[in-house]
Amino acid sequence: MAQNDSLRKYANYIMESYPGSNHRDYELDTAGLSNASFGKEIRDKEFALKKTITFINHGSYGTVPRRLLDIQTRYLWEREEQPDLWFRFHAKHYVERSTQAVADFIGADVSNVLLLSNTTSALNIIVRSYPFKAGDAILDTNLSYGAIKNMCYDFTTRIRPDVKRVQLQVNFPIDGEESIVEQYEDILKNNPAIKMVILDHITSPTSIIMPVRQIVDVCHKHGALVVIDGAHAVGQLPLNVPEIGADIYTSNMHKWLYTPRGSSFLWFDSKHESWINPSNTSWQLGLSLDKQFFDQGTCEHIPFICARHALEFYTAIGGLEKIVAYTSELAEKAKEIFVTELGLETLQIPESLEAPNMKLIKLPAFPKFPRSLERTWGLQNALFAENNIFGIVFLFSGSFYVRLSFQVYNDVDDLRTVAKVMRDFIDKNI
Repeated sequence: MAQNDSLRKYANYIMESYPGSNHRDYELDTAGLSNASFGKEIRDKEFALKKTITFINHGSYGTVPRRLLDIQTRYLWEREEQPDLWFRFHAKHYVERSTQAVADFIGADVSNVLLLSNTTSALNIIVRSYPFKAGDAILDTNLSYGAIKNMCYDFTTRIRPDVKRVQLQVNFPIDGEESIVEQYEDILKNNPAIKMVILDHITSPTSIIMPVRQIVDVCHKHGALVVIDGAHAVGQLPLNVPEIGADIYTSNMHKWLYTPRGSSFLWFDSKHESWINPSNTSWQLGLSLDKQFFDQGTCEHIPFICARHALEFYTAIGGLEKIVAYTSELAEKAKEIFVTELGLETLQIPESLEAPNMKLIKLPAFPKFPRSLERTWGLQNALFAENNIFGIVFLFSGSFYVRLSFQVYNDVDDLRTVAKVMRDFIDKNI
């Protein structure tokens, strides 16, 4: 034990002792961004997307602005010039600066924020860390992200078979927020063993804004901890994380905040700090969570570091108000085109529950593509891949849907292109 303590103290000393004057502390060039015109102009100037594609699926992997790619490359070169110097001294300093910027952006104290690679990893860490007792239960829903459904299944069948999984079926059509809250009230009342609720802020891929504050109150009333999967929320919705009242909140930043992929945050209420553990036990065992999560062995920190610069880009082009005003108007126009001109349907939810940047379009039945999971990708490829259009098709509640998600580089011409392709495909396949 004495030897382990000595090693931990040495690792801590190394991490904190190097003089900050040697850090380069790059700053993003934001010149001209405040005057950038959304649509084709910002696409051609600021993004690397091929001009030959129509990209209407930003919500899956995002795309990184050229200025972010440039600054990411500078960090890559710095690291490779002196790898030991980077990993032993510089990286932690850069991560700390970025963590502070993220904390400020979401209204949180920096001591409650950790940077991780993605929300799926964050949720796995939380579920596997939590001190469940035999007989406890965990709650997800039919609207939960597919990977998280798998995680809940795997956790309760393989890892902790003594923990029960309960799944809430959110019924459609949804009349309003209150009907969703009532469903949570009923299932928690009837299942007192539920100790953890995994709650989406914006469901994926169904793109429903859940009434998280009301649901949090209901869960806490029934003694259940709330873990929010906010993968699509940050950058798309106004967000002050502590005010939501959840116990844990995690969100990806590569979707709507322009970071390089592999960048998310995990926020936790201080009262839960004692039971949260990183997935790897490494050099910083027993030290603060920020040190333990930073030192997971040799890993990729640069996407985390670039989050600070991505926030600068996001702010410089207009921030939430300007960005979402543009993208939500475009999304509404898309819905209008597909409903009125193509005669298609949208998901049966109130407009107040629709995500601002994403819309769902229900596809008709196609004889060549029976409605099954096995045929989803075949339909996806037939509809989009051959036409240089990149959207996403998924099966939900017995029907195929297209999720359209928009960014500042999209415009009405993109909508018209997609509408024509879909009209032609429908005419040929019905």
